[in-house]
Amino acid sequence: MGTYAGVFFGITLAVGLLFPGRSGIASRAKPQSNPAPDYRLSFQRGDPVVGVTGLLSTEVPAECLGDGTVFLNMLIPAAASEGQPITSPNKFITYGPPVEFLVSVPESGEAHEFRLDQLNDLHDVLQKGSYASESDVALLVIAAPQDKSGKQVFTTSDGIEHELPRNVAEHHDYLVMFDRQGNYKKKLQIEDTFALQKIAQFPSGTFLAFGFDRQDHSPKLAMLKDDGTVLKFLDIPKGDARKSMFGTLDGAGKGSAIYVAPVQLVPSGDSIIIVQNKTKFPLLEVNEAGAIRAIKPKLPEGIQINTLIPSDENLYAHVDGPINGSIYELNKQTGVVLRRFQIGDNESGADVACVHEGKFLSFEQIQGALVRLVGTAEPATDAASTNLKIQNSQPQCSVDQH
Repeated sequence: MGTYAGVFFGITLAVGLLFPGRSGIASRAKPQSNPAPDYRLSFQRGDPVVGVTGLLSTEVPAECLGDGTVFLNMLIPAAASEGQPITSPNKFITYGPPVEFLVSVPESGEAHEFRLDQLNDLHDVLQKGSYASESDVALLVIAAPQDKSGKQVFTTSDGIEHELPRNVAEHHDYLVMFDRQGNYKKKLQIEDTFALQKIAQFPSGTFLAFGFDRQDHSPKLAMLKDDGTVLKFLDIPKGDARKSMFGTLDGAGKGSAIYVAPVQLVPSGDSIIIVQNKTKFPLLEVNEAGAIRAIKPKLPEGIQINTLIPSDENLYAHVDGPINGSIYELNKQTGVVLRRFQIGDNESGADVACVHEGKFLSFEQIQGALVRLVGTAEPATDAASTNLKIQNSQPQCSVDQH
């Protein structure tokens, strides 16, 4: 990433991912004429997950493997001010955005943590993403190979200069590899050719990496070898992605505050699906040969995909629209809406982590413990179904263009 400015940029990137801006515009499939049937989700609580205590918060989207294991990002708030370090799985992070670490929650048995404090040769570690496979787990981090104390001066939009202590050593992207029990195995330095946002792995061991060009901020998509070097770059079809991954918080191209548009990489069979969150751009399915296929969901007008929920079946999408908590089941090949799900008004489980064998898995925190929730779907009553259709048909304000 390069010197000191790279460190601050990495933190800015993390903030951008946590607080995304508004959406982009692209051509989309025509909404289907026949509305999909409506279903209600209800959840039952299980026992607290063994091995997780003192929890503050979790973050979705998560990841789900074929054996039902769910991988959740746990968020720890940063220290309120400098000089007040917190108990953290990351070294030397004492301020800034929330620190996250990964926990695996199996269907039965004890949870496992994937902690970066097992590293002794990386410094100023900031987690950017993660992925899991049947054999191992990896964290995508930006870090420095040495600890070189210094200070960074930057000017905010109000013209005031600020000075912060920083590790001014050169920073790079790394994959930190663990086994499924959370034991550290090795690290891979990623070839420094573009700014990396997310990474996932095909069953063959090849990586898919999404990011952006550091000069013009255009999206970049590449396949990486298992040693972290670039195998080849992939051309995203014209009009299927933003021209720039940068934007302003007002969503209209004005103002000086910059965010980085969020993306999500979701394994689906032998392919990986790229989600450009909260936009009308299509889902992009990438196979192991590097071929890209656009999936254009046939959603009602005004509805956009927020995130995809990992699933072992069809595609399940959390959507933005007039009803909070709505989930749409989509046909992976055609984008047709198969079913719509709504979580009850007083129901826990709104943040569904994954769909496994037809069950909707979610979690909630009760007195510092992590409790599993298992949701089942039943056809909505006539009144509830009518209410869903009325609210889903309400016109939406136009979104901003980027």
